[in-house]
Amino acid sequence: MRVPVGSLRARLAASAATALLAAVLVLALAGPAAAAFYAGADVDHIVDTLAAFEQHPPSVPVVYLLGGSSARESITYEPDWRAQIAAMGGGKVRALDFGSSSQSFKNDLKFMREAPDVPSLVLIGLNVGRYTTIPPKTLALAASSARGGVYDPHRFHDGDQLSDAAKRGIVLRWLAVKYPRFRQRYAGDNATLRELIELCQEKGYHPILVELPANLHIIGHAWDAARDRYRRGARTAAADYGIPYADFVAKIGLVSSDFVDVAHLVEPGRVKYQRRLSRLVVAKLKKYGLTSQ
Repeated sequence: MRVPVGSLRARLAASAATALLAAVLVLALAGPAAAAFYAGADVDHIVDTLAAFEQHPPSVPVVYLLGGSSARESITYEPDWRAQIAAMGGGKVRALDFGSSSQSFKNDLKFMREAPDVPSLVLIGLNVGRYTTIPPKTLALAASSARGGVYDPHRFHDGDQLSDAAKRGIVLRWLAVKYPRFRQRYAGDNATLRELIELCQEKGYHPILVELPANLHIIGHAWDAARDRYRRGARTAAADYGIPYADFVAKIGLVSSDFVDVAHLVEPGRVKYQRRLSRLVVAKLKKYGLTSQ
C-alpha cells in the first residue's frame, strides 16, 4: 500500500533537520564551516521527485542511490552522473542520488513503496551510520525559506576538510557514543535491510548492496568490530537473495583529504567514487537488459 508523499515529508523532514543541526554544530566547533544547506533539502528533493513521478512516470530505467548523508555527498551532480553512465555505455537513465541525512532502512522502504513501477536499479548504500540512526521524536515539518530553489546536494566542499587530528577525534567519539547504539540496533536494522531487498524484488527492481565511502586512512581498524559485523550480514543477505554486494571503497585511491571528515566526500573524492559506481551501474544495466538509447 502506498504512503502519500506528503506524509513522507512530514515524517522524515524533522529527522533530517535534527541530524543537520547536530552536524553543523560539530563542524562549527571542530573545523571549517560547512557550505550553506537548508534543513530538509535532501528529503524535499526525494519527495518532490517521487511526486513528479506520480504525474509523469519516467520513460527510461531509473537508478536510485539510497543512504544517509554519506550517499548524498558521494555523487557530483545527478545530470553529470547520468551523462557519465550514458558515456560508459549504459544508455539513457534517470540516475538519482536519494541520499539524505540520517536516512534509515525504514525510510528507504517508504521511498521505494512510492517509487514508480518502471525498470530500476536500487543501490542500497551501507556504512556504520545506517545502523545507528535514531527515529525522530517529533514528526513536525519545519518550514524552509530556501525551499523552491535549485537543489544543491552538497553541504561540504574542498576547503572544508577537518584536520586529521579532528577526524581521529570523530572516530573515538563514535566508539564511545555510537557503537553502543550500533550493538543495540543492529539486529533490527539488518532485518529491515532484508525487508527492503524483498520489497525491491517484489516490485521487479534490481537491488544492489553498495559500500558507501569511508575514510579508511583515519578509521584504520578502530571500527572493525562494527564494520565486520554489518558487512557479514550484508554478504549473507546478498547470497540469500541472489543480489550483488559491491565493496570497492579501498580500491579507488581515496585519501583523507578526499573527505571532510570520515564519511563525507568533497569534490576530489566524489569524482573517484562516482566513476567506480558508474562502472558498476553500467555493468548491471547491461546484465539485466535495462540499457536504452
